[in-house]
Amino acid sequence: MMTFKRKPRTFIFTVISQEYARLGMAWGLQVERVTGLVPHFICADAESLQIFSSAGFPCTAYIFDNSAISSVEESYGDIHFPTKKAVFTVSLKFAIASKYLKAGRSVLFSDVDAIWMKNPLHEIGDIDADFIFQPGSFPENVKKQWGFSVCTGFFFIRSNAQTIIFSDAVHDKFDGDDQRTLNDVLIENYDIEWSSRPEKWEHCSLQNGWTKPVFGVCRKTGFSAAALAHSYYQRHAACKETCGHAVICHPNSPKDQEEKFGTLEGLGIDLEALLGSPLTGTSTPKPRGVLSRARRVWRSRRN
Repeated sequence: MMTFKRKPRTFIFTVISQEYARLGMAWGLQVERVTGLVPHFICADAESLQIFSSAGFPCTAYIFDNSAISSVEESYGDIHFPTKKAVFTVSLKFAIASKYLKAGRSVLFSDVDAIWMKNPLHEIGDIDADFIFQPGSFPENVKKQWGFSVCTGFFFIRSNAQTIIFSDAVHDKFDGDDQRTLNDVLIENYDIEWSSRPEKWEHCSLQNGWTKPVFGVCRKTGFSAAALAHSYYQRHAACKETCGHAVICHPNSPKDQEEKFGTLEGLGIDLEALLGSPLTGTSTPKPRGVLSRARRVWRSRRN
């Protein structure tokens, strides 16, 4: 009798604190809107835990303790985050990834300002790679070597022995900036040969744009990676004209929540409408469950 091994379910998650609660709520609603799946919130403070659990989202608390991080912060390099709590929050990405990878679950992480315009799961599921990510341009030394770097605002990791080692290494070597740490681990520990080197790709147009994934394999270990097409997984130079074909729109923006809303609004992405109005349209389910509870919670907090 032929048997089939079931693929592990993907754990979709983000990390959050109260400073980004409104943006996180809109992101969570949008993920369910385009995928039918409810993402998990890793909450770095009691306030965000209360907000998202009350809205019906699955949550896990990893509460920030100022004294716990102060003892190690001296070893960090340049930090691009405004507070110790922000540094702690981003440090959770790979702690959580490792936990679920070891449980046999693949993981998909997204920052809350990486807006899911379309469902990315079908394409990601069809890509045969251990680590799949949105491309970026920081750190500069990695971009100089490869032509791009890894953006840690949107990535997928398939559960296996290789990726557990990789994720643990990123978590253990965290230096105050998750993106710098991950790219440093790849450069230092993995000899990756990429299938091509994209040039002049930092725009989102389909014409002369980066429209197909770039694949890489470590010559030492066989660890495989794929950089998603930037024209669809947008980070740099996003504009209204290109958002229509975006799968993930994750524009560069300030760290402040209100300014992030403003950046997204300038691209024609109206998250306020998602928070405040019932969903409409034949292709979108009517609000129910998490969607309706989330709106009630958010409206009660605004009133």
